Amino acid sequence: MALSSANLNDHLYSTNLSLGDLFNNHTFAHDPSGLVPIIDSWIPYLQNSGSSITAAAGTALGQLKEFVQTGDRANASALMQRLGEQASKSASSVHDWAGPHGHNGIGDQMRHLGQLLIMAAGNLKSYVPTRV
Repeated sequence: MALSSANLNDHLYSTNLSLGDLFNNHTFAHDPSGLVPIIDSWIPYLQNSGSSITAAAGTALGQLKEFVQTGDRANASALMQRLGEQASKSASSVHDWAGPHGHNGIGDQMRHLGQLLIMAAGNLKSYVPTRV
């Protein structure tokens, strides 16, 4: 399975919408498990891309999934921060790559993804459970 350039922007757009909904529902910091299906939607594409860079991103997402599933909030937050920074940085090299899509270009989608991941990392890091 590999993402073609024709549907990469669409998958990024869909991912950003899903992440935005997940992070804005005010339960993510309490229970980040909703991130797992989104991670699962990307791992096969990234690990089977044939590119060492995207394969490394797939491996990092596998680690993030493990951190989320085991409740390792500190490492999940740190990894989300790093992935967000990497996504934002990589966006600058694909800024003009838009293609024939119905939404912003891939660079814009990558930049938005980076912002979402950095925001979520901060939410996980600063979450303090309330005592009942």
